[in-house]
Amino acid sequence: MTKNADERREAEVRHQIGTQPRQWEQRPRATGPTPPPFTPQPTPPATTTGLASPSNCPSCGKAVGGELSCQFCSQVLFLPQGIVLSTAGRRFGGYVLECVLVICTLLIGWAIWAAIVFQYGQTPAKQLLHMRVVYIPQARTARWWRMFFREVIAKTLIGILASFTLLIPYFWLLWDQNRQELWDKMATTLVVNDPGDRLHPQPSNQ
Repeated sequence: MTKNADERREAEVRHQIGTQPRQWEQRPRATGPTPPPFTPQPTPPATTTGLASPSNCPSCGKAVGGELSCQFCSQVLFLPQGIVLSTAGRRFGGYVLECVLVICTLLIGWAIWAAIVFQYGQTPAKQLLHMRVVYIPQARTARWWRMFFREVIAKTLIGILASFTLLIPYFWLLWDQNRQELWDKMATTLVVNDPGDRLHPQPSNQ
């Protein structure tokens, strides 16, 4: 009898196990569409200045490849149309005029004049020739302290370097794409022509 009772009990256990649904059968299956595989998007190239350059020059319409200025018409791409890089000849004329003003004013007059016009991104010679220094990262006229760094500190350091290198650093703008001298590289600036004083800082921006 014990054997028969054990067999009946075992049969009941098997019957209960057989009638219970499996756990994986209780989970509802997703009926929605299968999501598409993830495709990584290319990261846009970073620019050194943070400025968005157009693909075509707004002045001459020719293609430009992420440069600060058009290599065909010298338009500065992040400034209003018509603001172009100063030529090497105009820059050289500015250096000569600067020296003449320093001599004629015994340096003192030039220094006072420069202290006044530095805030407008100019030196005395640049003011007379309608040239202006532009601070590249902020696409605006250079302010007083940047001009002081460019004209006094950076030019002094480059002058010391030039004295040991046959004055070669002074001719850097001749082969630079944006006509920058080494002191422009140090101060992150460009020199442009501004005959209409369009880049003259407004009182609210000074």
